[in-house]
Amino acid sequence: MYVVLLRGVNLAGRRVPSADLKEVATELGHRDVSTYINSGNVICSSDQTPTEIAAGFEQALADRFGFDVDVVVRTGAELAEVVARNPYPEGDPKQVTVGFAKEPIAADAAQRMAALASDQERFEIHGREVYVDFAGGLARSKLAATLPRTAGQTTTARNIRTVTKLAELAAE
Repeated sequence: MYVVLLRGVNLAGRRVPSADLKEVATELGHRDVSTYINSGNVICSSDQTPTEIAAGFEQALADRFGFDVDVVVRTGAELAEVVARNPYPEGDPKQVTVGFAKEPIAADAAQRMAALASDQERFEIHGREVYVDFAGGLARSKLAATLPRTAGQTTTARNIRTVTKLAELAAE
């Protein structure tokens, strides 16, 4: 199973209803398609590679909705590893966030992130993911507002509660 994560949908007029998202996935030939909460999460099986899945979704969404959407794909097993690797299990699951990137996050991203992080925030980079504990709250965080760019490439973020649920759904 794959988990398809869309960045920046259902915010500021970039509406992609879950029913339409499920339809797009089915039209692209993916099977066992389901969505989870209305924030751009698709669980599906496919014969395509993660790169092919992401490219297909990006093109289909641009064609259908008229705006570009960055798409990141992980296997169910990869998502389970992300959950198991969470360095902040004691953190508030609404404040502990995982940023997902297509490529490994550059080492110099840590310096940019540290410059924006408050004293209460902490983060760790692991390959294509960055874990952030926004202990001071997301609303006031300079790091939260710039995470996609600060990581050195586009990332899409989900709180650890959502990531855990997506991993569970991908394992079913």
